[in-house]
Amino acid sequence: MTELHITRARDIIHAATEPTPERPHPERTALVEARGALLHWDILNRDPHPTAEIHDPDLAADWLWDIYGPETAAAILDTTGPVTTQWASPVLDAARRLAHLRWAEAWWPSSHAAAVPALNIGLLRAEAAWRTAGIEHLLDDDQAVERALADTDLTALEALADDPARHELAAALEDLADDYGVELRRRPAQLSREDWALAASGHHPVDFALASGGTLVDWAQVPQGLVDAAAGATWTLTQRESGLAVTVTVPAAPEARDLDLTARIATVEIPLRLDPDTGHFTGEAEAPQTFLLLPANQRELRVHSPDFVKHPTEPADAPHRAALIEYARTRLTDPVASLAERTA
Repeated sequence: MTELHITRARDIIHAATEPTPERPHPERTALVEARGALLHWDILNRDPHPTAEIHDPDLAADWLWDIYGPETAAAILDTTGPVTTQWASPVLDAARRLAHLRWAEAWWPSSHAAAVPALNIGLLRAEAAWRTAGIEHLLDDDQAVERALADTDLTALEALADDPARHELAAALEDLADDYGVELRRRPAQLSREDWALAASGHHPVDFALASGGTLVDWAQVPQGLVDAAAGATWTLTQRESGLAVTVTVPAAPEARDLDLTARIATVEIPLRLDPDTGHFTGEAEAPQTFLLLPANQRELRVHSPDFVKHPTEPADAPHRAALIEYARTRLTDPVASLAERTA
């Protein structure tokens, strides 16, 4: 049973699974953009039903009952206060699974340090296309299924030759593509910025180091799957013959791509590139002689991808990061997890 708390504020109806209608941190949030509403789940919360933010009740009324049941949907639209629902339906299941697949594509915490493998983006997108078709009537995009199918690559499915679920999904997608007049690709997709992966660290001691430090990488500042999600970035200040130098090391995620990263500490900016031999992003830059005089709070390391965020922000708190990594681990052996997770 799920308890919902119905409130109204500035023409928005909130049906929240928590007493206060606040969204969870982005790295914990699985979303579906529906007609007239936004549905979101906190992936660390096992409630099957989402929180709904309804901005157009007339549009939402057409499908809301599929998610919460007829009686609860009517209460959401007409009343305030707590309501409960035990409603289960194929539409609710498909919506939750689609939201989770999109979360995994954006936030999956792949990590060598935490033994969390990268997910196959092709499998994620293939499954997402099938789930999209299951809730087409409630999505805020008339071309959602066509777009999802156009983004689907059967190469990833064909690689799982002995998996029965692979055959079922491939056949279902081919039938779906025929119905919508879309030709499915059979070549690896070129991954876009949204396909990249999360962050981490490493430490390579340097002789004659004068100072050093480290920090976790803010997941919101780098593409998913780029840096190790469980490790952290480290920096070392070294006395070279030519002067002071700051070296930064960031462990790469499993199957990370060589994309540009930038580290900043105080006024020093350090370009980072992936070293395929070590599996780390590394870089070095000259530091001013005054660097050693800086207080500790002015020697905080920040890492971001310049192609992903144009204007890096101060790091937000990363609540439940360890819980997210543990959640990802459990999904690898969960029989109801996605095909991409179970075959990673």
